[in-house]
Amino acid sequence: MRRVTLRDVARVAGVSRTTASNVVMGTGRVSDETRARVRQAMSDLGYVYSQAAGSLRRQSSRAVGVVVTNIHRPHFGELLIGLESTLTEAGYTALMVSTFDQLDRQERAVSILREHDVAGLAMIPATGSGDELFSTLQDWAVPSVFVSRYVRGRSHPYVGADDVQGGRLAVRHLLEHGCRRIAYLGGNPGVPSRTDRIEGALRAIEEHGSDVSFVELVGEPSGDGGVGLGRALVASGELPDGVLCHGDAVAMGFERALYDAGLNRPGDAPDVRVIGYDGVAATGYSVPSLTTVETNGLELGQQAAAELIRALRTGEPVNSQLHEPRLIVRESCGDHAS
Repeated sequence: MRRVTLRDVARVAGVSRTTASNVVMGTGRVSDETRARVRQAMSDLGYVYSQAAGSLRRQSSRAVGVVVTNIHRPHFGELLIGLESTLTEAGYTALMVSTFDQLDRQERAVSILREHDVAGLAMIPATGSGDELFSTLQDWAVPSVFVSRYVRGRSHPYVGADDVQGGRLAVRHLLEHGCRRIAYLGGNPGVPSRTDRIEGALRAIEEHGSDVSFVELVGEPSGDGGVGLGRALVASGELPDGVLCHGDAVAMGFERALYDAGLNRPGDAPDVRVIGYDGVAATGYSVPSLTTVETNGLELGQQAAAELIRALRTGEPVNSQLHEPRLIVRESCGDHAS
């Protein structure tokens, strides 16, 4: 059977081949009625557009590389939905790879995407990224943007939340509750978001001007990590009265450890006031529902993709975007002290 061509689609739809190509590529000025007619012809004929052949003709790719650290984390999942949906709507294909936050896997991932000749790159850089990554990006010279995490001390287009302000909002809220023994739970040293949130927390304490103790506890940024930190604190007998967790998963794991120890029972005033971070959807359904700093991963992904698309279409540099976080107050902090 003869392969259906774009010229066949144009003939059936009653348009020029150029118009049919504009519909396929999402370019040019085409009316909604004409666009619908061309797409119907594509469907009726079973036409499948060859991205590889199109890239050779244009000497450019319609694929964008997406590098993430841990795809299983809810915040990154929401971010990926924003990236992928925005790229797809604009006619690009997202090629996603995960590094598990390991530098050697990141090196291989970037190399693979480069071999696939992607047109641009959105990435969450692995912890410890430095000279090697920046040398590769400079040599490669495709539009690229860091999302949700930047590399401290380096200048590179970045779309993410203002984590200093996020840490400040959260700890200020705990202080307003009367908390005086505050802890930051989870995350690994060297991660810029953790450093920034702790900086914001300390600013809030300084602004408050009261005698407040503050400790940082390192741990895996996951539910299991939160459970482990919670159990250790319960066993130590030195529970803080307020905590800011590195992520919502850490906070929910920590709450589980408290519940297992007979603490923070629904309906009672909390023994420990708990705040998560990122504002993933599940936080509204936990018991108790979780107070959290919302960073809107979906919107971050959409904005990063939009910046890449703009750069690819215009040849202009990718712009950085710093988003303002928002504190969502729920049951895990209880009522304010009178």
